[in-house]
Amino acid sequence: MKKLHLATLLLLLLYQTMFSQTKEIKGDTAFWYKRNIELRKTLDLKNLEQSTNEFNFRFSNYGQVIEISKDSSRYSGNITNFIYHTQKGNRNEAKTLKNKIELSSKQAEEVYNIIEKSKISDLPTDEKIENWKQGLDGTTYIIEHSDKETYWIKKYWTPTTQDSIPEAIIVLDLIKNLSDTLNLQEIYSSFKNTLPKKGCYNSGGMANICYIANSLELGYSGATKLPLGFYSSYSVTYLGNTKINSSVALRYNFDNHGFHDLNLQYTKWNMFYKTTDVSDFIAYNYQNRILNFDGTKNKFENHQIKYGLNLKKHIGLGMGLDFIGNQYDKIGGHIYAYKWFSNPNISLTLTTSIFDNQINYKSELFKSFNFNSKFLISRISLGIAYEEFMNYKDLYFNIRMSL
Repeated sequence: MKKLHLATLLLLLLYQTMFSQTKEIKGDTAFWYKRNIELRKTLDLKNLEQSTNEFNFRFSNYGQVIEISKDSSRYSGNITNFIYHTQKGNRNEAKTLKNKIELSSKQAEEVYNIIEKSKISDLPTDEKIENWKQGLDGTTYIIEHSDKETYWIKKYWTPTTQDSIPEAIIVLDLIKNLSDTLNLQEIYSSFKNTLPKKGCYNSGGMANICYIANSLELGYSGATKLPLGFYSSYSVTYLGNTKINSSVALRYNFDNHGFHDLNLQYTKWNMFYKTTDVSDFIAYNYQNRILNFDGTKNKFENHQIKYGLNLKKHIGLGMGLDFIGNQYDKIGGHIYAYKWFSNPNISLTLTTSIFDNQINYKSELFKSFNFNSKFLISRISLGIAYEEFMNYKDLYFNIRMSL
């Protein structure tokens, strides 16, 4: 009998506890309420509906959440930074990266006083504010607050475009004061600087920031006179969190009679210019060749260096010097031109070096086929090139795979 009474008492206490945690919910109780439940679980935020604190406040912006609590004379709070990360731009497979910064009691009290002074708790959600315009592509701020009996959730869409509505000014002043007091922009920038520089990032809005992935390219390279060979290149934008912006490419053609054509190139880009319209690059190219001139072996060694610009409409131009060593010891001018045609996905490259009365040149044409990001191979390129070098002429063929 005592066990039955004890079990009944425990059930009553559990029911009373659960019932006492149920608060009246006010504000935007449709979409944003349901969305915030998911976000709260993902970010491990406080459940304001069940909290017994006398005051709770939460401000949510894209990528950042501020929580402040007061219970009697005790103040606490934190800043949660978060961002959605995908490897290849597929938001269905996004991972949430986050960190949490605890505020000191003094900081939390200072923010609490800002909130109280702003009178933000007295404002209704924006849909109940006269003349507050709604839209799709602006910034939506979410404000939640609760006491022991009631939980409010409110949204405010793009207060900067509300034509000086008094309520919009209250929201904007609160946002500015929170940002200035807590250095929110600096804190979020520091958080983003710790993230891996690969894949795509989204803070919850419309815009994605994507990093160019490091890429490995492998393939066959052959020519009519040097039918055997290979090609490989590796491009690195970031190594860890260090910006590299460099690539190394190796091409080697040969035959079974001791003739060969070795080409090694190092390129670095975005050195002095990086805008939406212009970027720059510098490239060093080393060539070592033993070529067949009427049955005799002729050895050539070239050092080329050029500086260039990548311009609008997928055009690249560059100039530099070309030095031929060994018995020649000549220095000539080097010119580079590149054009990519996006619709057929075809690129054309022309290079020429001028030595006194000697002109060497090479023209290359590549057609690329891109594949779905789920494939191991992201692109296959087929190329053909014609070169005339010191009166030596040859036709090259290339098949390259980007991984």
